[in-house]
Amino acid sequence: MPIETADASRLAIILVDVQDYFLEKMHGESEPLICRLEQLLIVSEWFDVPVLATLEEPVERKGELPARLSRLFPESGRIRNKFTYNLCAEEQIADVLTDLNCQQFAVAGGETDVCVLQSVLGLLDRQKTVFLLEDCLYSSEVRVGPALRRMYSAGAIPCTYKSLYYELLRTEDPRRWEAELAAAQAKGFVPVETLPPSISHGDSFFDG
Repeated sequence: MPIETADASRLAIILVDVQDYFLEKMHGESEPLICRLEQLLIVSEWFDVPVLATLEEPVERKGELPARLSRLFPESGRIRNKFTYNLCAEEQIADVLTDLNCQQFAVAGGETDVCVLQSVLGLLDRQKTVFLLEDCLYSSEVRVGPALRRMYSAGAIPCTYKSLYYELLRTEDPRRWEAELAAAQAKGFVPVETLPPSISHGDSFFDG
């Protein structure tokens, strides 16, 4: 079986329910998460990777995409509201997935053990490759290890923002990305290594 690597021509990024209602209840500090999500949106334009963001209803109570992310959200990006925890079960979102025609999805957002879990299982059931960006996930629950292990056991690929970024970059040869880097820096791109330490998921995959 061939090893899956992230390929910008086949990849889309999904932000699941990044809304103030959930962020206010999240376990741990939100700043490292938001910083990574900002960079993820900047990098999506750098590598021309489509973005889909979901918002859980009622949006009037749970909120839109936070301002720090909204200002960086690509013009070509899609935002769709949902009632179902599994985004694949929402007809209008399923239509977007079909329209994107991507085989690979990098998933971020929350909550890890509810909407992310059910959405990842839904994507896997559609025979999609899922890169689970563990340092870009959040939940109000402290112990999300069972949810992470369930997703990995089902076939999700453990990943981080840093790993995804370098997998898309592919080379240190600046002739391959110098112009794109300048554009990304103008939008606020910073080296991955300067980001604040990511939140711990306790008994996560990476903690063994």
